[in-house]
Amino acid sequence: MLRSTPQSTRAVCLFLWFTLGGWTYAQEETLPQDFFEKSVAPILSSHCVTCHNDQKQEGGLSLSDRQSALNGGDSGESIVPRQTEASLLLEYVIGDPPEMPKGGQPLSNQEIAILRRWIAGGATWPKELKLEAEDRWWSRQSLSRPSVPEVPLASKSRVRTPIDAFILAQLHKQEMDLSPEADARTLVRRLYYDLIGLPPTPEEMRQWTSRLNQGEEGYQQLVEHLLASPHYGERWARHWLDVVKYADTCGYDKDKLRRNAWPYRDYVIRSLNDDKPYARFVEEQIAGDALFPGEQDGILGLGFIAAGPWDFIGHVEVPASKIDGKNARNLDRDEMVSNTLNTFCSVTIQCARCHDHKFDPYTQQHYYGLQAVFAAVDRAERPFDMDPQIEKKRLQLVGEKQAIEQQLASLQREMAADGGKRLTELRAQVQSLGQQAKPESTVPQHGYHSHIEKTGNQSKWVQIDLGNPTEISKIVLHPCYDDFAGIGPGFGFPLQFTIEAASDATFADSQKLSDETTQDYPNPLLASYEVEVPITARFVRITATKLAPRQNDFIFALSEVEVFDANDQNIALKSTVQSLDSIEAPVRWQRSNLVDGLWPKSISAKASEELNQAKQALAELEKQIETPERITQRAEFTKRIQDMDAQLKSLPSGKMVYAAATHFNPQGSFQPTQGTPRDVHVLHRGNVTEPRAKAMPGTLPLPGKNAYEFALPTDHDESERRAALAKWITSRDHPLTWRSIVNRLWYYHFDQAIVGSPNDFGRMGQMPTHPQLLDWLAVEFRDNDQSFKHLHRLIVTSSVYRQSSQHNEVHAAKDSSNRFLWRMNRRRLEAEEIRDSILSVSGKLDTSMGGPGFFVFKLEKEAHSPHYEYHKFDPSDPASHRRSIYRFIVRSQPDPYMTTLDCADSSQSTPKRSETLTALQALSMLNNPFQLTMAQSFAERLQHEAPTLPEQVELGVQLTLGREPTDFEREKFTAFAQENGVANLCRVFFNQSEFVYLD
Repeated sequence: MLRSTPQSTRAVCLFLWFTLGGWTYAQEETLPQDFFEKSVAPILSSHCVTCHNDQKQEGGLSLSDRQSALNGGDSGESIVPRQTEASLLLEYVIGDPPEMPKGGQPLSNQEIAILRRWIAGGATWPKELKLEAEDRWWSRQSLSRPSVPEVPLASKSRVRTPIDAFILAQLHKQEMDLSPEADARTLVRRLYYDLIGLPPTPEEMRQWTSRLNQGEEGYQQLVEHLLASPHYGERWARHWLDVVKYADTCGYDKDKLRRNAWPYRDYVIRSLNDDKPYARFVEEQIAGDALFPGEQDGILGLGFIAAGPWDFIGHVEVPASKIDGKNARNLDRDEMVSNTLNTFCSVTIQCARCHDHKFDPYTQQHYYGLQAVFAAVDRAERPFDMDPQIEKKRLQLVGEKQAIEQQLASLQREMAADGGKRLTELRAQVQSLGQQAKPESTVPQHGYHSHIEKTGNQSKWVQIDLGNPTEISKIVLHPCYDDFAGIGPGFGFPLQFTIEAASDATFADSQKLSDETTQDYPNPLLASYEVEVPITARFVRITATKLAPRQNDFIFALSEVEVFDANDQNIALKSTVQSLDSIEAPVRWQRSNLVDGLWPKSISAKASEELNQAKQALAELEKQIETPERITQRAEFTKRIQDMDAQLKSLPSGKMVYAAATHFNPQGSFQPTQGTPRDVHVLHRGNVTEPRAKAMPGTLPLPGKNAYEFALPTDHDESERRAALAKWITSRDHPLTWRSIVNRLWYYHFDQAIVGSPNDFGRMGQMPTHPQLLDWLAVEFRDNDQSFKHLHRLIVTSSVYRQSSQHNEVHAAKDSSNRFLWRMNRRRLEAEEIRDSILSVSGKLDTSMGGPGFFVFKLEKEAHSPHYEYHKFDPSDPASHRRSIYRFIVRSQPDPYMTTLDCADSSQSTPKRSETLTALQALSMLNNPFQLTMAQSFAERLQHEAPTLPEQVELGVQLTLGREPTDFEREKFTAFAQENGVANLCRVFFNQSEFVYLD
């Protein structure tokens, strides 16, 4: 029997400590000289340095160099040389699950063992060696075509395309296999819905099931038939529009209509039907105007940038100088950036708006560099032309006009510099006093308003009939004030005008009381214009000889005219008013408002008087700095601009598309950039009031390509920024672009993506279930003309796609979510498929393509805040019986029927639709007015095409389910129709699970 001693006990403890605790003082290992560089550095670079570096010291720790690593960390004990138990780094990377790397793949046992050896061996680290993050995340690694796996001989008969080999290889590892092939009817119905989104007619079902039963050739013919159908583009455009947030209204508070958003929708449909190469499709949507000038699709594709929601109030009613206006514009660029990177690259770059991305290697500098790419564009109406030559001429004229406008602006700056400090002071004084001169109250009767003219050199007059010749002592003109869209005071006050009096309405014997036609009269804002002239007359006329500019047109407007007699009484009140013309838009604008005694009074009369004085002084100073040479030069520039405008107007008017634009008609505070990019700064914590360094246009770093700023010349055109981004996205070696799009395509065929987070291929997204297959598909798609139809063929002709959806208890126990695709996924039809199918079987579907979207609501109060009243719409209106892709989509008030059926929310990107089961769906499918109307139409079709009730039942089942009814169904449906009528039977047909689910 061994006897225990203190020495022996200590020896046992030391032995256990050495054995179980890892490398320690007593067991120190002499590591190879290059152990750190070859073994440790790759682990730290790929897993740790992204979050623990000199700039981003998460937990107070930097692992960029040895000194920082040993001194860093909140506890100061992240790495303790030769003490593995005391080194918290090991504690963080061990566990189930481990705390680190946050959001990434855990370290392997081998990698943990390497770190343990390194620390135990003294944590040696060459002094001069500094680590940088090594990006080893799967989605950002370069693309290469994997070898197609070999499958056992017993399974080779199931390999129709390489896709089958990849899926079977994974299934065999799990000791599973593919399910049997679905029957011909199921396959026909599956292909019809997947490729064109419509049910086959009974005749088509009979024709194609017969061909499929005869062999493979029939299946291939059906695939080609459907891919050639124009309905293919309609079906697949819906998927694309879900992702890019397309809608026909702006969203936000007022949710204004976008009457010309639809040409982009039609562009997507046509591009898909034409099987346009994907790189071209992408480039047109980001920079089509730069890369394909003069081509229609180069403009139409830019509807992508403008597809998402837009804050009307924040842009039109709030100036860009205010915080809310800055926020609106910042968020608008954020929407453009996130839509572009989410859609084409599956990158959640928007996470870097307020701070560096927490999980992916993207910084705020990267994010705001992308904002700078879109710094010159806005969402607005933009012309496009069918004739490329007309568009080329238009672009040439626009470019020449911009050059002249820049010369004119340079001249104005030169004159401003000559005016010096006094000019600056006077302009500031005019602006300040203008604020003080705002009215203390307003009235709805704004005043008199002439017709609108395209040029200002027109003559307009308005006159007052006092009834009898009267002694006049003074005449007072009051300017208008309009608070609509920031118009403000002085609206419509003429630049040049005269005031005359006469005893005859023809003014044959008129006397001129005031003449302001020698130079432009400064806008008085709310200050009145007075003339003291003793005269006896019956008529007083104000003639505008140079109209006031509005936005892109000219008008003449006055709020009130007072005519005082010798007793200082306003004898014009309620008099008769005549004019050359008038818009007569009561209650705001009409002739009688000119003499109703109502006009906007400014808070400070003194401020109004001082404002007039300041404006006159400013006009005098501006007159002094305008030398004859400058006046001539400015007139020359102005004339050339007017000539260009005339030439542009003479061109055939182009159609309009709501798209990214730099030149458009201003609207309130919403002003075009004219192609000059706004300054974009990195914002501290995303706060527009805390700008930091100026952002330079660029994109994101990729492994081996860390230069992300674009190398553009200093005088580059703004569209070159977008062109550079488009070329970066579509480069052949871009790993994210090609993986992203094939993942989307796969999802829409199998209702299950290879990467379950289609918009996020980063560390917070899901890992691919079949990474080798994803890469094979990406390379296959890229290298075969980037043809969607080529990829469709590969997928739908595979054995994987042709599987039945039948349950397998053994397989379900291993893979209940069907991640490995051992069967086909059953899915419910999407909202559009249900609606289109109901229209189709009812005989009401209008298959005409393209053009403006149809309303399924009654539109009210469009001018201010539109109301979309769905309950007031008549579903029997034939105009609404087109395919759902052509539906006018409202953001703030979506169609209740379609929303209940899980239609996409157009205010956010929807790469995957929800599929819910609710009582409200059942109620809608039974009782919605659309359902009732279509049930009646379906009944009329059945009664017209089938003479007897049993035949009507048979036809109804064939149309909805694509098969013959069973004896049980025939008996029960006939009895139900006899008791409740054929229309109610049709409601039952619409609510069959077999009708709304795809097997």
